[in-house]
Amino acid sequence: MTSNYWLEELLSNPRDFIDQFYKQGKYYQKIRAWDKNNKKRKNPRAYYVFTLDKNDAQRNATFSTYEFGIKEHMIGRGYVTKIASLLPMSNIKEILLKIAGVQIEENVFLAPEVTIDPVFRGWTRLRRGASIGWGSRCFNHLFEENGKIVVGYVDIGEDASIGGFVTICPGVIVNKKANIGATVTIGPGVTIGERAKIGAGSFIAPFITIGEGAEVAMGSVVVESIPAYTKVAGNPAQIVINKTKDKKPKLDLIVNPNSNLEKTDQVEM
Repeated sequence: MTSNYWLEELLSNPRDFIDQFYKQGKYYQKIRAWDKNNKKRKNPRAYYVFTLDKNDAQRNATFSTYEFGIKEHMIGRGYVTKIASLLPMSNIKEILLKIAGVQIEENVFLAPEVTIDPVFRGWTRLRRGASIGWGSRCFNHLFEENGKIVVGYVDIGEDASIGGFVTICPGVIVNKKANIGATVTIGPGVTIGERAKIGAGSFIAPFITIGEGAEVAMGSVVVESIPAYTKVAGNPAQIVINKTKDKKPKLDLIVNPNSNLEKTDQVEM
């Protein structure tokens, strides 16, 4: 019996099927293997950190173009995303970004000059109702010191709002209804909880979590994870307020101290 697996793969994911016929460097193969195995996990990780060989670490630019083995596709998708970034939000812009490998759901708004990393197709996801402001940048790979590279997905949640000129590094997850102000830098591997607020000009250090409903004041430098419903400010950011999720007092705890006295007086009369 002849297997039709190759046909199913072509129809379901044509660009990945085409990519396998191009020369692929050992690091690209390593990353793709991680991606494939990671998606089988019950709780997939959003990022992956690995180290280059010594020789490759000394020529990062060559690595990023040739050793990945996707030079042609990377450059092609780069031009497509650049053209898309110059357009106002429209069906044409959405189609171009999807061709470049960006996953876009309905009612997404992208301002002009938003740059999305074209290297990893399918690693950037914009969920329903999300919006990204003018000049923001999303990266799926980042070189670090000593030849280390961080690669990861960028996932912008439902109804999340991101201001202008924000930098989003690989492995960042922004959950639904989070609000990020202008010129914020979010390091790799950061998770931002639902309804969290990040003030303009803040810096979020790599591999930390901003809890649900937490608030970061303008210009803060956050170097540690923030608990849910907590407000922080400063450099480094310190806790200012511990908020509660439900601010309404419980009715069974409200007592009128005069109620018993009034009843007693009425009985005696």
